[in-house]
Amino acid sequence: MIAAIDAADAHDAVARRELEGVPDQVGQRLDDAIKTVTDLPFGGTDCALPMLYALAKEREVDTFVVFTDSETWAGDPHPAQALSDYRRASGIDARLVVVGMVSNGFSIADPADSGMLDVVGFDTATPQLIAQFASGVL
Repeated sequence: MIAAIDAADAHDAVARRELEGVPDQVGQRLDDAIKTVTDLPFGGTDCALPMLYALAKEREVDTFVVFTDSETWAGDPHPAQALSDYRRASGIDARLVVVGMVSNGFSIADPADSGMLDVVGFDTATPQLIAQFASGVL
């Protein structure tokens, strides 16, 4: 909720072994929103799913933002490859931000790709950082 994008075309989803929509949390109290997400059955996380879904559904996405407990890749292709495939097929120079809530040495971003960003941890500056990266300021 804190990092939710204020845009009519933003979509919230949970990426486990498949991408699932999350019930709309607009106007929900924080404790109710946490309960909604906490009650979901979690398993392996596949951070490539947002790009694969957008590609399969022909969705126009300029920035993918993934929040994870730092489990980042439980599938094929790797998220960096999925982003590359999405860009090539859609013609959109999409960006990817992966926010790992804890540090376990994860890395999704290709260091040679300026359109990918790994973030470890989350504080009050994180939403602005994501917004600036998404808009191309950073």
